[in-house]
Amino acid sequence: MIKQALILSIFALVGLPACQTARTNQAACSEMPPYQGSAAFERMKSLVGKWTADSPMMGKMNTEFRLIAGDSVIEERFAEGTPMEMLSIYHDVKGKLMMTHYCMLRNQPRMMLTKSTTDSLTFDLVSTPGLNVSKDKHMHGATYTFIDRNHFKLEGVSWDNGKSTPCGPPVIFTRR
Repeated sequence: MIKQALILSIFALVGLPACQTARTNQAACSEMPPYQGSAAFERMKSLVGKWTADSPMMGKMNTEFRLIAGDSVIEERFAEGTPMEMLSIYHDVKGKLMMTHYCMLRNQPRMMLTKSTTDSLTFDLVSTPGLNVSKDKHMHGATYTFIDRNHFKLEGVSWDNGKSTPCGPPVIFTRR
């Protein structure tokens, strides 16, 4: 038993540098063609950067959008470092933009793009494991309206006990 553990430890030590080299090797990534997402993904990508807003209900709000996973995923980190910190992830599934919202309400509603116009993207809830829409309070939808390069409006839709409930007034974010 000790001999097997020793052999496994040796293999782990020998393999560790190889894993680290692969992790830091940028050549593999540079050979990949740039990621081209759906039109909605590319529109959402225009939000990459840091944003701020003032809300009558929540006060000063900050959010940041970043590209991750070979630029194929958009990460939105809202109110980072505060008790209200939340994370939303946007990615294409078979050419359709999806969103998973990791909420301060301790659930993870999944949403799909259901409406797209020249200046807005609207997401609505789709089946989400572990979420009972007839009881659980949750984020049920969101609309992003692109005002100009440095401003967007966010309108959220909440549900509680199977019914729409106020989520607060729309908020206009300004690029920092």
